[in-house]
Amino acid sequence: MDKSMEDAIRFISFELQDNPGADIAKLIEKASQQFDLTPLQTEFLVNKFILNK
Repeated sequence: MDKSMEDAIRFISFELQDNPGADIAKLIEKASQQFDLTPLQTEFLVNKFILNK
């Protein structure tokens, strides 16, 4: 896994720890833009944080 994905996962995880009620889709969108993720990487985050709840 590359550094941008690790950073995105870490970012989303920390945000959810601080605010468990946060909108996960918005966090994924923000992480995708902030860490310049590809559509495939963004899809992975959706699968990890939304579909595997």
